[in-house]
Formats: sequence, C-alpha cells, structure tokens
Amino acid sequence: MSEVLHISTNDPEPSAPTPEQEALLEERQAALDKAASFLRDQIPSLRRLTGMDVYVTVGKKWATNLKTGSFTIDPSFFIEKGYSADHCVFATLHELMAHVRDVKHDPAFAARQNTFIMGSKNPQERQARQIFNNILTDIHGNKQIMNMLPAMREVAADIYDNRLFPMERDGEAVDYTDIPMHLQFLYKIIRQEMIPDSETPVRQEVDEVINQLRNFQDGQVDLISFLTDPGARGSSGKKLSGSDRFDYWLTQIWPRYEKLIELDKQEAKDNQQDSDSPQNDTGEQDNNPFSDAYTDYFDNRHPDPLSPEEHEKIHKTIKKANQDKRRESVTPEQREHNRQREANRRYREQTGHSLREKEKYNSEVRRFRKQIDQMREVFRSVLSEAAATRRGLSRRAHQDGDVLDPNRLAQTVADIKSGVAPEAFQRYETIRGQAELSCKTDYFFVFDRSESMAGKSAQSAASCAVIMLEGLASMERDIRKLEKEQNIDLSDLSVRTALYTFGSSSVCHKPLSSSLNDKQRLDTYAAITAADAGDTADYLALQEIAGLRRDHDRQRIVIVVTDGESSDRNAAYAAINQLRRDQNTVVYGVSIGSIAAEQLYAPNAKFIDDPKDLPNILQSFIETTIQA
Repeated sequence: MSEVLHISTNDPEPSAPTPEQEALLEERQAALDKAASFLRDQIPSLRRLTGMDVYVTVGKKWATNLKTGSFTIDPSFFIEKGYSADHCVFATLHELMAHVRDVKHDPAFAARQNTFIMGSKNPQERQARQIFNNILTDIHGNKQIMNMLPAMREVAADIYDNRLFPMERDGEAVDYTDIPMHLQFLYKIIRQEMIPDSETPVRQEVDEVINQLRNFQDGQVDLISFLTDPGARGSSGKKLSGSDRFDYWLTQIWPRYEKLIELDKQEAKDNQQDSDSPQNDTGEQDNNPFSDAYTDYFDNRHPDPLSPEEHEKIHKTIKKANQDKRRESVTPEQREHNRQREANRRYREQTGHSLREKEKYNSEVRRFRKQIDQMREVFRSVLSEAAATRRGLSRRAHQDGDVLDPNRLAQTVADIKSGVAPEAFQRYETIRGQAELSCKTDYFFVFDRSESMAGKSAQSAASCAVIMLEGLASMERDIRKLEKEQNIDLSDLSVRTALYTFGSSSVCHKPLSSSLNDKQRLDTYAAITAADAGDTADYLALQEIAGLRRDHDRQRIVIVVTDGESSDRNAAYAAINQLRRDQNTVVYGVSIGSIAAEQLYAPNAKFIDDPKDLPNILQSFIETTIQA
C-alpha cells in the first residue's frame, strides 16, 4: 500500500479554511506530492551521490541515524515555506550535497569547517564565520548538483534570483548596498555563481575586492569560480580535496572578507558617535551592529531544516568519522611516532623532561658503567665481609645439642650428683660476621654552575654527578637486597645522597634520601650542564646544609666542586668551619684550576688542572670513605 503524503500542521484544531486558503493548501499539497514523488524516484541516485542511505518521509522532520548512517528528508519543510515543487527538490538536494555529503566522504574537511566556525568565543564572530563558510560551501554543493543533474541549472538560478537573493521582495527593491559590506561581498559572489549574467549593485570597496579575486594572478585565474568548482585540480593535476579547497578559502578569500568586516565595524562605530547607542529588549547596549543583517540571512537566505539536536548529532558523526579515517590512514611508522609522542608527553608531565633527555642521561650511565660498577664492587667486598655468615658452635651451653662442651665436664658431673639437669652441650648455628662497615653515611654533593663552569668543566661535573649518584644508589639497593635474601637486619647500614648547585643562588635538586628517581636524575644533570648562573655563591649551599637537622649516628660527607673564588669568602669560610665542628662531618673541596678554591677548602682539598680528571678523583675519594 503506497503512503499518502500530506502537509504537516502544528494547529491541533484547524478552523474551516476559506476558499483562498483551501486553494493554497491544495496547491502546496500538489507540490509536496510532486516533490516527494521525484525524490523517491531519485533515491538510488541520491544514495550513490551522497554515499548514505536516504529516505523520504513527510511530517517527521529531517533526521540522521548514527547507527545506520541513514538520512531522512522531509520535503514539507520547504513546501510549507511556499517553495514550488521544483524549488523544494533543489533545496533538498542542496542540503544533502552541500551540508551532509562531506560527513561521509570527507570527514576531515567537515571537522575543519566546524572547528573554524567554533574557533571564536564571540557569537558575532562565529556567525560571520558561519555565513562565510555557508556561502562558499553552498556554491560548491550547488555546482555538484548541476553537474550531475543539468536540468537543475535553471531551477537553481530561479530559486536564488526570486527567493533566496532576489533584487525585489514583497514588491520593494532590495538594496544590497544598504547591508554590511562583508555580506555584500558574499551575496554578490553567490548571485554571480548561481544566476548567469546577473547584476548586483554593491559598494565600490566590495567590487574592488571581488575584482581582485576574479582577476587573480594578473587575470589568469578567476579564484572564486576555481575554488568552488567540484572538478578543480591543483598544479600537480590532482583533484583538490575539501581540505585543500578550504586552505585556499582561508588564505585567499577569508583575509579580504575580514578586512571588510573591520571596515564595517569602524563605519558602524562612526555612525553611532554623537547619537544614543541602540538598546535591546533588556535595556542593555547591543554590541552587534550586524544582528539584523545576520538574522535576515539565517531566516530568509539560508533556511535550515535541521534542528539544533540534529546538528549536534551530525557534529558527533563528523568527529567520529574523522577519528576513524585518521586511524585507518595511519601507517605503522606514524602509529609508532604517535605512541612515542604520547609516551613523551606523559614522561614530561611526570618529570618535566623529555624522553630524549632521559636517553641522553642513560647514555651517560652506559658510558660510565665501568666506573659505577667499580664503586659497587668496592662496596660489595666490604659489605660481604660485614654481613658474612659462618657455621660455628654456640657460646651458650644447652641441655641437649650437637656435641659435649669439654669446658663444662666438671660442672656436668657436679650437676648430675646434685640431681640437676646439666647444660653440657653446644649446638651448631649460623653466626654473623663481626666486621665493622662505616657506611651509615650521608653524601652531599655541591656543584658550581656559575658562568665560568660552562663548557668542559660543566660536562665533567655532570658526568661526575652521574657516577656518584648512580653508584651510591646502587650501593643502597645492594644493602636492601642482601638484607632480604639472607633475612638479616642491616638497618645499621645505609647510604643517602643529596645534590645542590650554586651560582647566584643555591638550589637543592635532590633532597637527602636513599632513593633516586628519574626527575632527580634529569633535574641534576640538566642543572649542572646548563652552568650559566652568574656568581659563585658556594656559601649559600653550605649554609643550607649546615642548617639541616643532624642524625648524630650518621657520618656526613660534603663534597664541593668549583672552579673559582667564592663570591663571599668570609661567609664560605664560616659555613665550612660550622660544618667541620661536627666530628662526624667531612667537608671536601675539589678545585678545578683555582688556587683560591683549593686554599678555601684546605686541608681537605684537591686541585686538578683538567676537568676530565674530575670523575676519577671523586670516585677515588668516595671509595676511601667506604673502606674507612
């Protein structure tokens, strides 16, 4: 049974129509039947053209189905606005070709359009962008319809000349020079493209801009016609994609449109001078001088059959389709690049450094692996002796055990005669070694990063920090590992490290602790290698360390690496002496080419000429503190 099509109505209890109304309803019903019949006949073609399932219904509104990818069209929307059957058909095709087709065929382009329109927080600017995009998209979509259905050329010219952009409306001439210039610009362009040989009087400023685009490259290219032509090809001969075309719109046409907007704004501002500013219904000043013109466009020149809810559904479809298409087009190399970029982003969030910086640091660790392992081996030999175990006889006697204690024979005889159970035996048990290990130690490394350290000295100092921090952190891990493996208490053995730098100020990059994380590693390495911090205020770091809470059962080793004279020798000397007054604290200075620094930290000071010797010097010193 065939469906009967009727004009939809919002009047729940219509009164009896007058003869004139009845004639109009009959005329519109006939137009609706004709339009619906044509559209139904063209369903196969419409599906091929749009790449979507297209259905025709009446009175159910235009709608999209995200699950099936179908699109429902309701021609009564246009019929009820007084469109003829032919106009209705063209307007329906226009919606499909100009505003829906790209959702399926070019989601990247559709997504860019939406981003462009919503790219401004100002509602007025968003409307200006939307009209700009609509006009150019309308022209392009209409040309696709006319290329595929040449019979629609005359219909297109008629609907644009007599309904959408007429020269006369309701018996009165339409003066396009009376609207903002940026709209004159777009309206004349679409009339020129849709209505052959049309004349659209506009202001001289607008004509000049249009002529520049029509005679681009000294008259070689009509840029407007070219950039709205569905068959346009680039210099490579490849057909322009939607995104290619959009790039040209934004670089060649949009800047000229923006200039006209600015001229319109200035003109509106000048016209409001010496007069009261217009008030809106709420009594507030209306800040959009183009509101009436924009309302006229959306109400009369670009009727939209889709509800805001349907537009939102389409935007979601565009976003999802664009994401799916990008995923499909990603090569394994690009996927790996994206994975690494995301990993780098997460790592930077966690540490403040890039994965490239981490790899550079890791390469330093690999380069100095021999020195780091050598420090660990020195420590392991001492640790092994301190935590050594052996099988021996217990010192305390027991009532039963593995062997008789020869030193208790007389006592054993006496106990038996007295009727007391004798403790005459010794048992074999595991006895911990008695070696002492002076390794409950806190190491404070203090590096100069003043300007004079830049270059070789800074790089050597950074390498030195890598060896010291990694080597000592490994020692702490070795202690805890042995403690767990042998189930013994090694709480009296621990190594903690801290690292400071100084220039004009003092910075603690690694607070005192037994752990070492990636952020601390890279913070210290970056700070030392960047050596450009002005003065040599070593006393600031020394004062800060001297002010820390002391654990008196721990040894404290402070190692300062510098290449110049202190900015305040007296303050530095006072801080050094304050630290050294504690008998468990050693302050050791390494002076790179500076007699002044060697004298300041004497007697525990070492002078070196070449910065490359720094890692070996400090490594040797650390080993002596371990073996002490």
